[in-house]
Amino acid sequence: MAKSSALSTQLSLEESAWELFETGAYEEVSKLAEKNAKNVFLNHLRAVCEFETETNTANNFPLEGKTVLTPLLGAYLHRAKGNSKEAAVLFHEYFKASSSPVSYSILTTGIKACEEVGAHKACADLIQRYKALWSDGYFAKLEFFSLYHLRKFEEALKVFKENSESLKEDRDVLAALGLCFVHIGRFEEACNILEKLPGAGEIPSYEDKVTEYSDRIKNIPKYEARKKELSRNELLDLGYAYLFSESYKKAEEVFTSLVSLESR
Repeated sequence: MAKSSALSTQLSLEESAWELFETGAYEEVSKLAEKNAKNVFLNHLRAVCEFETETNTANNFPLEGKTVLTPLLGAYLHRAKGNSKEAAVLFHEYFKASSSPVSYSILTTGIKACEEVGAHKACADLIQRYKALWSDGYFAKLEFFSLYHLRKFEEALKVFKENSESLKEDRDVLAALGLCFVHIGRFEEACNILEKLPGAGEIPSYEDKVTEYSDRIKNIPKYEARKKELSRNELLDLGYAYLFSESYKKAEEVFTSLVSLESR
């Protein structure tokens, strides 16, 4: 019974510390850790507090031992040392575990760390966990581009539709949106979006692209005769030649084959 009572007290202490951490009461967490210097969880949580406040004193107290916070602490340590890729990997590892404690501050830090190194899969995964807890659309643009770079075009379109009010004026988002439609074979919608981009006068019009690809359009029979031998770039040229000659079905087939090649 004594052992059970001690365990219960320890868990209660850790839970209390976590609640303080969630509310940003970092000084109170530090005080608890100081009073319970042998509690590994509290020492780890105190270190995370130090990193979150950017005081750079996280190494001034014991960090040995292993807790559920170990991957998270490792992520902060790597980030502090400039090892951005390693940090992103550990943030991803930590938040993939459904049992890992989550707070707004550490999750947003993790998402931003993954964004910094272009870890698109990690970004998408962490944003899903964020959305399960907060529905403010804060990372809508990042989620859209993460899915776009992962070639999950249908999912990217869904994110755009859900957040169209905040994304519809963003030129970069609209350009990528148009390309999403290209990749899934909805070429008329793609052209409609690309032609209406903010500042569209600065980019080639559909007619300009037809002119640009006129030689390749004329050479479509030659491309078709060598279709099985075409390089990736030649397949791209053929796809766009079909697109800008309004052979949408054939363009879809070429772009689909390219997506299949790149996913192998």
